Amino acid sequence: MTIAPSATGIFEAILRGEPPPWPALRMSGEAFLSSCEQQGLTGLVYAGMVNRSAGADWPPAVLDGLATAMRARTAQDLLRRAEVTRVLDALATAGLPVVLLKGTPLAYTVYPTPAARPRTDTDFLISSDQVDRLRQAMAGLGYEAPLFCSGDLLFCQFPLERTDTFGIVHRFDCHWRISTQSVFAGVLTFEEAAERSIPVPALGQHARTLAPADALLLACVHPVMHHRNAQSLLWMFDVHLLAAALSNEEFERFTERAIAKKVSAICAQQLEAAALTLRSPVPGAVIRDLTAIERPEPSAAYLERGRGWGNELVDSLRGLPRWRDRLRLLREVAFPTASYIRQAYGCERQRFGAAFLPALYVHRLVAGGWKVLTGVK
Repeated sequence: MTIAPSATGIFEAILRGEPPPWPALRMSGEAFLSSCEQQGLTGLVYAGMVNRSAGADWPPAVLDGLATAMRARTAQDLLRRAEVTRVLDALATAGLPVVLLKGTPLAYTVYPTPAARPRTDTDFLISSDQVDRLRQAMAGLGYEAPLFCSGDLLFCQFPLERTDTFGIVHRFDCHWRISTQSVFAGVLTFEEAAERSIPVPALGQHARTLAPADALLLACVHPVMHHRNAQSLLWMFDVHLLAAALSNEEFERFTERAIAKKVSAICAQQLEAAALTLRSPVPGAVIRDLTAIERPEPSAAYLERGRGWGNELVDSLRGLPRWRDRLRLLREVAFPTASYIRQAYGCERQRFGAAFLPALYVHRLVAGGWKVLTGVK
């Protein structure tokens, strides 16, 4: 989802409501539509161009391409919406409260139309003591876990998916902490999120998501804690819409929580970027308070350029308070479960697969270590 430099200014202008004349884009219609898809901006570009006289000189084929893509997205969204509602109703009946996170609830609360916010899965947060019951309930709904390297400290989440009769793959990402990085794991707990959660009527009577201040906090830290501060206009637009919806009182709560959770530098950077790029309405007092912290925050290290997988592992180890937990995390990284290894190497159905496990672990350690040293991982 990283933005190509040549297309950045074009899409920034469109998202600000300032679409340029077509000749200024200097690209073919096919290349433009492809770039929209790659960056997840097709729906927002369509919303920004429809019924705008500024787009009068745009090729009809481009506008038709945007409209066709949106019709397909809208049709898929109807199926995904029905499935999310079905799952949430079933979990509520089973006594398993969850709090929706990120893209799916944003699509139904702050975006102009749900289809304008692409997402590949639906994320939710659940209490850690309900994880086993959740797995059982989701299995009863037809969900299975794809190949995934598990670990309570390594990932703090697990994916589940099913394919419906129309061939649509429905995916849920189930978190019991918001981040795999120990520095961020306590930024927003399930108890805090659930207590302050708000309803999402479009997804049924049991759908709840983060309160506005909490949603903005998560939107600010998400690219930094999970994607090495990757720049994405879609994620920035999340921040923009959430900031535009916040009242002054909610901004005060957001600022207090960012400072208390020691992520103020990250939040300041994200808000400043949104204000500069998309003219997001961020009060000056918020930026001033977020940048007035004198003592460096551990999370600020994640803003440094050139960070790799090794940097994040080291910071995660430092963020764990006990040596026992640090050793456990290293074990989960180096020695995942035998069932995962056998599946990853295609030996799960081999009669003598277990006999090859030592060799498979050695190969994984060597190959993975080489990727870390060369910066590929």
